[in-house]
Amino acid sequence: MNPVEEILEMARKFISGEDRSMNFVASIENFTVEHLLDSEIFEFLAEGMSLYRPWAGPPYWSEGDMVELMEDFLKGFGPSQEP
Repeated sequence: MNPVEEILEMARKFISGEDRSMNFVASIENFTVEHLLDSEIFEFLAEGMSLYRPWAGPPYWSEGDMVELMEDFLKGFGPSQEP
Protein backbone atom coordinates (compact mmCIF):
# COMPACT_ATOMS: atom_id res chain seq x y z
CA MET A 1 0.00 0.00 0.00
CA ASN A 2 1.40 3.40 -0.93
CA PRO A 3 1.52 6.25 1.65
CA VAL A 4 -1.55 8.03 0.25
CA GLU A 5 -3.65 4.85 0.39
CA GLU A 6 -2.40 4.19 3.91
CA ILE A 7 -3.28 7.66 5.21
CA LEU A 8 -6.71 7.43 3.57
CA GLU A 9 -7.27 4.13 5.38
CA MET A 10 -6.24 5.76 8.67
CA ALA A 11 -8.78 8.52 8.05
CA ARG A 12 -11.51 5.91 7.43
CA LYS A 13 -10.57 4.15 10.66
CA PHE A 14 -10.92 7.42 12.59
CA ILE A 15 -14.25 8.31 10.96
CA SER A 16 -15.69 4.86 11.67
CA GLY A 17 -14.95 5.28 15.37
CA GLU A 18 -12.67 2.26 15.40
CA ASP A 19 -9.95 4.42 16.97
CA ARG A 20 -10.25 8.08 17.90
CA SER A 21 -7.58 8.10 20.56
CA MET A 22 -4.87 10.71 20.96
CA ASN A 23 -2.34 7.94 20.30
CA PHE A 24 -3.95 7.09 16.97
CA VAL A 25 -4.03 10.72 15.86
CA ALA A 26 -0.37 11.00 16.91
CA SER A 27 0.39 7.96 14.74
CA ILE A 28 -1.37 9.65 11.80
CA GLU A 29 0.68 12.78 12.41
CA ASN A 30 3.93 10.80 12.65
CA PHE A 31 3.09 8.94 9.44
CA THR A 32 2.41 12.15 7.54
CA VAL A 33 5.64 13.72 8.82
CA GLU A 34 7.63 10.65 7.81
CA HIS A 35 6.03 10.00 4.41
CA LEU A 36 4.11 13.08 3.27
CA LEU A 37 5.82 16.11 4.84
CA ASP A 38 6.19 18.09 1.62
CA SER A 39 2.70 17.42 0.34
CA GLU A 40 -0.73 19.00 0.21
CA ILE A 41 -1.95 16.16 2.41
CA PHE A 42 0.33 17.22 5.25
CA GLU A 43 -0.72 20.84 4.85
CA PHE A 44 -4.40 19.84 4.88
CA LEU A 45 -4.16 17.70 8.05
CA ALA A 46 -1.43 19.45 10.08
CA GLU A 47 -3.50 21.94 12.07
CA GLY A 48 -6.16 19.44 13.11
CA MET A 49 -3.65 16.77 14.07
CA SER A 50 -1.64 19.17 16.19
CA LEU A 51 -4.70 20.63 17.95
CA TYR A 52 -6.67 17.40 18.59
CA ARG A 53 -7.56 17.32 22.29
CA PRO A 54 -11.12 15.96 22.50
CA TRP A 55 -11.57 16.88 26.18
CA ALA A 56 -9.89 20.29 26.27
CA GLY A 57 -12.34 22.66 24.59
CA PRO A 58 -11.41 25.68 22.47
CA PRO A 59 -8.96 26.42 20.95
CA TYR A 60 -8.32 22.67 20.69
CA TRP A 61 -10.12 20.39 18.26
CA SER A 62 -12.88 18.06 19.43
CA GLU A 63 -13.64 14.58 18.15
CA GLY A 64 -16.38 16.07 15.97
CA ASP A 65 -13.96 18.61 14.49
CA MET A 66 -11.55 15.80 13.58
CA VAL A 67 -14.29 13.65 12.06
CA GLU A 68 -15.25 16.61 9.87
CA LEU A 69 -11.62 17.15 8.87
CA MET A 70 -11.15 13.48 8.02
CA GLU A 71 -14.37 13.41 5.98
CA ASP A 72 -13.25 16.50 4.06
CA PHE A 73 -9.86 14.87 3.60
CA LEU A 74 -11.43 11.76 2.06
CA LYS A 75 -13.57 13.90 -0.25
CA GLY A 76 -10.61 15.97 -1.37
CA PHE A 77 -7.87 13.36 -1.59
CA GLY A 78 -9.64 10.01 -1.88
CA PRO A 79 -10.19 8.09 -5.08
CA SER A 80 -12.68 9.56 -7.49
CA GLN A 81 -16.20 8.21 -7.19
CA GLU A 82 -16.60 8.30 -10.96
CA PRO A 83 -16.78 4.92 -12.77
